[in-house]
Amino acid sequence: MSFPKLCDASGNPVTYLRLSVTDRCNLRCFYCVPEEGICQSTQEELLRTEEIIRLLQIAHLCGVNKVRLTGGEPLARRGIGRMVREIGKIGFRDIAMTTNGVLLHKFAPLLREAGLHRINLSLDSLRPDRFHTITGRDYYDAVIKGLAAARSVGLTPIKMNAVIVRGVNDDEICDFVQMSAEQDDIEVRFIEYMPIGVGQGYRDEKLVSVAEMLGRVKERYIVEALTPDDPGAPARMYRVVGGKGKFGFISPMTQHFCNDCNRLRITSDGKIKTCLFSREEYDLLPWLRGKYGDREIADYLCQSVARKASEIDDKYSSSRNMTRIGG
Repeated sequence: MSFPKLCDASGNPVTYLRLSVTDRCNLRCFYCVPEEGICQSTQEELLRTEEIIRLLQIAHLCGVNKVRLTGGEPLARRGIGRMVREIGKIGFRDIAMTTNGVLLHKFAPLLREAGLHRINLSLDSLRPDRFHTITGRDYYDAVIKGLAAARSVGLTPIKMNAVIVRGVNDDEICDFVQMSAEQDDIEVRFIEYMPIGVGQGYRDEKLVSVAEMLGRVKERYIVEALTPDDPGAPARMYRVVGGKGKFGFISPMTQHFCNDCNRLRITSDGKIKTCLFSREEYDLLPWLRGKYGDREIADYLCQSVARKASEIDDKYSSSRNMTRIGG
């Protein structure tokens, strides 16, 4: 049986799926989780492991060749090692995970053995006291231990994601760049602050544009632009001349990359989000839990993705917090 291929409204293939496996997180980052906390999904509302595996099998048949597991914090999901092992049997070209690193030192060997290829580590500060201020938790040492564990087992290159917020951590940009210059298996990526969910209260006064970030880096370093390995990747990459590793910038606010976007998000409660900023969601749970065949689910998935807009029409539209969407 042949399966339809995932394509957006312009006919461009969608080959990269970011799948959230939980909305639970062991950090309380101020731009992600409101002070009063969030109403977490019940176990019944979350995608079950067997539903995740079936969904990914169907997505693979529809042309997805790269999958990233996200959260919340994916390592907080019970049975994550077994899930990764089952995903590894499907045949994806690349299997990655975005994690805050708090539990990574415990899971790194298991994840590598289960078939995970690499990780993205979310780390917004290299200073323990500031890390505590941003995350509300005193887990900096655990994250650094997790980073070392991931490197030791070969979950590399590690893409270290730092959300830059004016007046909070924008004075650390060059510290992160220096780290990339000294390490050949770490790629630092600076992400513009996005006013999504709880972050909408901050709007543009907290935004540090990519142009400003790069300007600050060039004041201290001589850098060279790099040709992207993947044309669909959102980061524009650079290297300090003479340095070992790479650093880059992701500009969802000031320089949209919609035309090259090849990705799709599915939330932990089974909602299809064709764009991070979109209000539109399409519910997969009734299809996965109803009496539908794989081809019928594939058709629904493709029909939903075909509604993906060619550009962002309202950059402040998503009301879900990031922990409920998936990073």
